[in-house]
Amino acid sequence: MADLRRLADVSVGEWLVQRLDRRPDAWGTAGSVVPTGFARVVRVLHPVGEGGATWASVAARTGRTMHPLVQWRSIADHAVDGRSSDIDPEEGSIPAETLEAVLRHCPADGEVVHAVWDGFGGVDPATPLLPGHGRCYALFAGPRAAVTDWPGLDTPWHQSANLVWPADRSWCVATEIDWDFTLVACADGVADALRAEPDLETYDVAVTDDLTWAGDRLNGPARA
Repeated sequence: MADLRRLADVSVGEWLVQRLDRRPDAWGTAGSVVPTGFARVVRVLHPVGEGGATWASVAARTGRTMHPLVQWRSIADHAVDGRSSDIDPEEGSIPAETLEAVLRHCPADGEVVHAVWDGFGGVDPATPLLPGHGRCYALFAGPRAAVTDWPGLDTPWHQSANLVWPADRSWCVATEIDWDFTLVACADGVADALRAEPDLETYDVAVTDDLTWAGDRLNGPARA
């Protein structure tokens, strides 16, 4: 386990909450999950569980279109039967290898803050939580690394942080618990590096973009 400590002072995350778009009709947009005010937001698609497959190769096979708001359930040919953990991109947690590929382009001096949704269970309720947009988070300080095990959080799976940011607030990585992709709000230089990273499938999105299933209008509504 990485060298982590639970933060009792959740004020370190107030800046982030203040910059979320918390309007009721904004839920499901990029800006409701990652703080607004950055030059760019990069959408990082979680890898497909099928060996060697990518979102793009699946879309090519099923005759659908890749674009910034693409939804997995709109392109996967098995989605009519629901999600399959062996094939579908992971929801609510970005795989460690993918997060490492993201974080190597996100500079930080010293520790960063990791925020984990309290709904996973096992988080000490006596320590304050950071209230977000419909979510509350336990905060930890630790290295800029792909942490997947958390003090007090006893889950049978490896869970990534749902939010990560450095002390200078120059970027923020956000993995919403219901989404199979991660957002990175950042400066142009970081965004350019992420977009050029060969180990990642990425797109630029706007903070107002609808990233719910309904947002993929090119491929039609996502199938349940």
